[in-house]
Amino acid sequence: MNTLPTRPVLTRYLPATLALMPVSLLLGCNSPSSSETTGATTTTSTTVAQANAAEPASTREATSSEATSSEATTSEAVTTSETVATSRTVASSKATQAPARAKAKAGAKAGAKPKAAQSTVGPSVYRVNDEVPPGAPADVAQAMSSTKVPPPPMTVVPATVRVRLVTSKGPIVLALNGKAAPNHVRSFTYLSRRGFYNGTIFHRYADLLEGSGQKGPIIQGGDPLSRNPQTAAYAGTGGPGYQVPRERNNLKHDKLVIAAARSSDPDSAGSQFYITQAPVYFLDEGDGYTVFGKVVEGASNALKLAQGDKIVRAEVLK
Repeated sequence: MNTLPTRPVLTRYLPATLALMPVSLLLGCNSPSSSETTGATTTTSTTVAQANAAEPASTREATSSEATSSEATTSEAVTTSETVATSRTVASSKATQAPARAKAKAGAKAGAKPKAAQSTVGPSVYRVNDEVPPGAPADVAQAMSSTKVPPPPMTVVPATVRVRLVTSKGPIVLALNGKAAPNHVRSFTYLSRRGFYNGTIFHRYADLLEGSGQKGPIIQGGDPLSRNPQTAAYAGTGGPGYQVPRERNNLKHDKLVIAAARSSDPDSAGSQFYITQAPVYFLDEGDGYTVFGKVVEGASNALKLAQGDKIVRAEVLK
């Protein structure tokens, strides 16, 4: 029982004067003799040459200009055609490459920088506990088994972690000391993130007497058996299914601190905790109880907590 005493194609133009050629050559009839043919050929060649010589220079220049213009036009057409073809090729290439680039970009984004694995600090310090209170009814034993969770991974704990307890008396913010009690802080935040404390009841209120005779009131909660009225009578014996060893530090049982409840075994703390509503210094003596944080907001709400009040939810703050 956890209790306290009594927590991721160019065309070339060639001009010809066909009107000056003999009709017999044009019609191809009455084939001439060899000498006639030679004479006719000579006459025709001379005539053509004379005609070409008689042709004005301006006409030849115009003809040459037309040829050049034709060549230029054709060249422009070819160039334009090539340009259009090139543009289409480029456009097609871009259209083909765009999805590939987008896919590659998405892939790079998806797996650009995977999250780094959380650092661990060594083997687990938590001890699995399968004990059931002697004489506990079957439904209680079943309830205790169903609330068990695996121990938290041994991740590095921040120096300070803030947790908000939303209670039936209002919100209470705790600052947990990861330097002084890393194993308790790791466990408490782990259980809070799992929703382990949601709906549990502060099942115990006690006035603890110090040696001076002054009262030291504490309010205790964190037992999963307290959620169910059928198992609430066994609240104080439930837990997460593992135990947290005692952590000695310089934190004292001042007013409004949070500490881990346990049995007579110093290394038997689990999910249960208590908040001091006044100093309870004698709990620091001997094997003592591990203090692992304090109330930093909602002090008046913490002081009003009484037996039967509820933890609506526990939230680990950023």
